Amino acid sequence: MAHNFANGENAYRPHRRVRVAIIGAGYAGLCSLQHFSRDVNYEAVAFEQANRIGGVWNYPQGCEERLDMDQASPYFSRMYKNMRTLLPQDLMSLEGFPFPPGGQSYCDVETVQQYLGSYAQHFGLSPFIKTGHRVSSITPILVDGEEPSVGIGPRWTVESVDLQTKSKTEEIFDAVLVCTGKYHHPYIPEISGLPEYKGTVLHSSVYRDPERYRNKVVLIIGGGPSAVDIATDLTRAAKNIILAKKQPGLFFRNANPKVLETAMPKNFTASEVILHDGSSRHIDVIILCTGYSFDFPFLSKECRVQTSRGRVSPLYRHLIHCEYPSMAFPFLVTLVTITPILDCQIKFFKAVLDGKALLPTAAEMLYCTKNDYHQRLASIDSSPRHVAHGLPGEEGWNYMTELGTEGEFPPYEPVIRQMAQVAFAAIQSGDPDYKKAYFQRTGQDTFVYVANSDKLNRKQFEMQLLIASQEDDALENKLFGSLHL
Repeated sequence: MAHNFANGENAYRPHRRVRVAIIGAGYAGLCSLQHFSRDVNYEAVAFEQANRIGGVWNYPQGCEERLDMDQASPYFSRMYKNMRTLLPQDLMSLEGFPFPPGGQSYCDVETVQQYLGSYAQHFGLSPFIKTGHRVSSITPILVDGEEPSVGIGPRWTVESVDLQTKSKTEEIFDAVLVCTGKYHHPYIPEISGLPEYKGTVLHSSVYRDPERYRNKVVLIIGGGPSAVDIATDLTRAAKNIILAKKQPGLFFRNANPKVLETAMPKNFTASEVILHDGSSRHIDVIILCTGYSFDFPFLSKECRVQTSRGRVSPLYRHLIHCEYPSMAFPFLVTLVTITPILDCQIKFFKAVLDGKALLPTAAEMLYCTKNDYHQRLASIDSSPRHVAHGLPGEEGWNYMTELGTEGEFPPYEPVIRQMAQVAFAAIQSGDPDYKKAYFQRTGQDTFVYVANSDKLNRKQFEMQLLIASQEDDALENKLFGSLHL
């Protein structure tokens, strides 16, 4: 018998609290837990297999010597020692809880980890989190006559394992949010001639510290943020870095003599790379900055979820399972990694469960999802694996606006969009020092941006901001003339 849970009649049935399972306690999991735990109509539980919260934003002591560990290991990490956020902290903060003032605008891993811990403490989330618990199986309950607590259905059986006691638990939930992130299984592409190379080859997921590569020649394959970040980090210690990528143009613009930017290699020998111009270079190490494939091993086949390198389907609006819309996958979107989009997605999904936002039928959602994907394939020349959930530029803001309109909540503050435009322009500028910039939000719709904070007396500047803000609401009129905006 066919089950059509998404029939537009998703009115809330208030005969008992709605149980929500949240898988993961990183950014997405904590944000989800905050929105659901404060509503008395819901009983939310977060499962985190690590012994600490924070998800990917953990860099445990000793992880440099313990690479490629299981995700439940206390030494598991996807970070590297000197990493800083891609965006300034105002675009990394969750709703209702800004980063503390002061410090660098582009945060290090420890700062983000501390922020997430403070976020959980501020909103009292710890009692709702089961750390050290791995979810082993999630299965929809599709028995005829089973009435879901929310009209969109279905309910779910969630099996988990206490990793300390090895005890197993089976629970029933009305909704599931899969918040395990994007960095699951390292993607290793087939690269012509690479098997011929006999030196060290590793994925960026196990890169930790530039000192390991002191005086070595390192070939980095990839053109995304991680490739550029690691290349920059390696300039501290490596002898030379070759950055090989498909994308045209030069990020470093020949500004660093240690870095050679080139197209993808033509071939390899046992110890050399053959570049696209036919020249050869000795290399000591190859680092593959080639991204990740989605992987949800705890989802049973009955969940009817398909995954690939860059796509999870079938997801309506990159979020809600088309056929079983009581399951959601927040923060899978790419090219717009600002956290306000995460808050928007959680609030929209909650509005669906509340009955405020009505979904189309399953057939209509499937059609919209497939049509969106096919339009993406027709509009670009790159591989479809990279574009399934991409929301660049105006598309991302329109997406948030639509969710807010249907969910009846304000999608984002205008200043966030203004700051994001400057931050993304800085990334695209090709300046490898763009993370030295200083952002300071000064009001509901104003902010200050200094391109190079090395030239800034931070304490004196912040004091001037405080005095000016007390004297004049039109703060930007006083300050913006002398600053780069």
